[in-house]
Amino acid sequence: MFSQIPYLVLLTVGFSTGPETVLDDFHYATSSELRKSWTELKGTLPLAMQRSNGKNVLLLSAPFSSNPEMSRAGLDKQVRLDLTTPGTFTLDVKPDSPDSNHQVSLYFKSGPGWYSTSARVKGDDWHTLRFPKSDFRAEDKPAGWDKIETIRLVIWRESDSEPNARFQLRNLKASTNEIVIVVPDLELQKKEAITFSAADRIENFLKTAGIPCDRISEPELTTKSLGKRSVAILPFNPNISTKACGTLNQFMERGGKVFLNFNIPSALENNLGIKKGNYFKPDAPGALSAIRLKDAKIQGLPPEVKQASWNLVTGIPAGHGARVVGVWVDEKGKPARKPALIVSNRGAYFSHLILGDDPVNKQALLTAIMGHFQPKLWDSIAAATIEQADHVGPFQTFTDLRRHIITTVTPQSSRDLAARDLDKTTVSLNQAKRLLEQNQAFRSIPFARKCRKERVKIYLLTRASPPREARAVWDHSPTGPYPGDWNRTCKELSDAGFNMIIPNMLWGGLAHYPSDVLPRSQTYEKYGDQIEQCIKAAHQHGLEVHVWKVNHNLSTAPASFVKKMRDAGRTQVSVKGEPSDWLNPAHPENFQLEVDSMLEVVRKYPVDGIHFDYIRYPNDRHCYSDYSRKKFESDTGIKVQNWPGDCYNGKLKSQYRDWRAAQITRLVETVQREARKIRPGIKISAAVFREYPDCREWVAQDWPLWAERGYLDFICPMDYTDNDTQFRIWIEDQQKHLAGRIPIYPGIGALSTRTTLSSDRVLGQVDVTRQLNAGGFTIFSLNPQTLSSIVPDFKRSAGKVKAVPTHRKKK
Repeated sequence: MFSQIPYLVLLTVGFSTGPETVLDDFHYATSSELRKSWTELKGTLPLAMQRSNGKNVLLLSAPFSSNPEMSRAGLDKQVRLDLTTPGTFTLDVKPDSPDSNHQVSLYFKSGPGWYSTSARVKGDDWHTLRFPKSDFRAEDKPAGWDKIETIRLVIWRESDSEPNARFQLRNLKASTNEIVIVVPDLELQKKEAITFSAADRIENFLKTAGIPCDRISEPELTTKSLGKRSVAILPFNPNISTKACGTLNQFMERGGKVFLNFNIPSALENNLGIKKGNYFKPDAPGALSAIRLKDAKIQGLPPEVKQASWNLVTGIPAGHGARVVGVWVDEKGKPARKPALIVSNRGAYFSHLILGDDPVNKQALLTAIMGHFQPKLWDSIAAATIEQADHVGPFQTFTDLRRHIITTVTPQSSRDLAARDLDKTTVSLNQAKRLLEQNQAFRSIPFARKCRKERVKIYLLTRASPPREARAVWDHSPTGPYPGDWNRTCKELSDAGFNMIIPNMLWGGLAHYPSDVLPRSQTYEKYGDQIEQCIKAAHQHGLEVHVWKVNHNLSTAPASFVKKMRDAGRTQVSVKGEPSDWLNPAHPENFQLEVDSMLEVVRKYPVDGIHFDYIRYPNDRHCYSDYSRKKFESDTGIKVQNWPGDCYNGKLKSQYRDWRAAQITRLVETVQREARKIRPGIKISAAVFREYPDCREWVAQDWPLWAERGYLDFICPMDYTDNDTQFRIWIEDQQKHLAGRIPIYPGIGALSTRTTLSSDRVLGQVDVTRQLNAGGFTIFSLNPQTLSSIVPDFKRSAGKVKAVPTHRKKK
């Protein structure tokens, strides 16, 4: 049951843009024929075929209730496959229960070891699960992707009270996309976080444009793994090996294109036709604010793309038709005399990272480059652009958008006008569809984009703006987007209708103000007291300031301070004995340091609130230091016989996790109690993990308990996602746990490591918070990118009427 499917025009976002191999479609005529190919794992009921929508599918039965000791159900198939080239595997799964929430694992056996990864299936509909090859981990030294001997599918038990379950399976496929993103080894994901975040942004931009991408890790980069792909993207690969560069040179010589960002390895310069220039960092912010683009040979280039960059590495055209296509301009539109984008016949170079601001034009830029390098992608891009025109805000269809507007907009005259203007937009969309049907894909795209732009404008202008609502932004930078100018930042936020700012002013081992408790930062030394400056400007413009503390985390602390903490035995240790640069919450001196640093802020400054972040352990593998053992035994009276095993996953696991949670809760309780004594009326809040009780088990964060006991005045769960349905589900679940005790201001990931949202998508999630009566929202994060792309649209829509934060008492 293996077959080749030729290249197909993409009609739905997310399909492959290259060849697919069907590993098994599960269309066996009989159950006995099925069992000749597949063997069930121990405990799994005999495999069978079942009819679904007129076709046979595999039925996997898991007797989880009948067999309480059974941890998984699954099946194996013996094969001889070379899967070196495919970049993604997919499987269609349909659980029999609407309450299903199961982890599905895909394994490939190769020699003595296995490759494996997992995805999750929820509900009782058909789901196409994706298993990117870059997510697979090696177990027991597999012999290579070219020597696959066994395929294994596993569905895992989720709870001790799991009912018997059944799952339908169909269409196990391997796909190879035209575009591949080259990333470091997955084991280096934490160390190379900047690169992986840049890869995520590029992949998301292209995926939503109808160009799904594969990923290949640098160690696995070979001419065979690249296959017949058209373009290899390096998001920022400063440590790429000579061997990998050799492979990329061969790739270019056979016609492939390489798109580099922020770094040009010397080994690639000659073949690419672009040489590496110099590092440049402007003296003042705003010097690199946008890219001005022009090149008659590249179809679809936007004239300008906003990007607030802070440094760059220039490139120099040197051969193979290389020319400057884009140049940097400052915030006033003046050219900075630095090339931003250089394109040659062999590839391209962008002189900084691809950031998430100006997402509409950023996507247009990337699709123009990809379409230039591989013209057959324009069919996929056009189909996706037409589909995107129906996706505005939280709505998946034009019908839903229109229905929402004609049932919610007031007065009647405005409603009629909006409906009329919406209907006019279909003219452009119909023209786009006709052109695509006539095989004029590229010509169809401007019409589809025009349609979406008009619909977004109508959607934004018809947004409500309630007078009572918390409208907050997290600001990760201690200086705000404009270092040295808090007044400008606060004025722009206030003018746009925001009423709260949550600035990150202190960490576990660093302060951006003249602290008597924590080491003072270079930011403080250069720009002065950031809390004082922020509060003065914010209060002048009617903004509340809730100072954000990153608890326990020492990642920004001076090396001398970290060493001092380690030498004193005050930092955490993993279950494997690995040191970690996090303060141990159980250590009394760390507890006092956290309390003193937060109360210092409350005493010294007229803050409206203080905001906990990282108020947790790093994960479930911490902390298992010698000190934690002694403290646990002392606090509980329990003598641990087998450390750390008994406490990590043995007989004391439950007691140890309760004890960990108590360490975090104790800090929240103490700070809120003492802060309210110092400054009556101060508001206490926290940024928290979104899923409970998982977060209590994993990182010891028991935020429903904090709300129940009155420790918090509001809560900001980090609900970052580009899936509006998931966003709604998370909030509803959080509200259930809070039971109305305090307001919830869900975190919207406008520009996070996980998500990049256009302004209408941000406003769509704001709408969700309003529909659920959450009380407000918190946008992550405030920076030059969101100030230029999100805040202006917020000003003319959801923020056009000033509002009072929900937690503030009515006068």
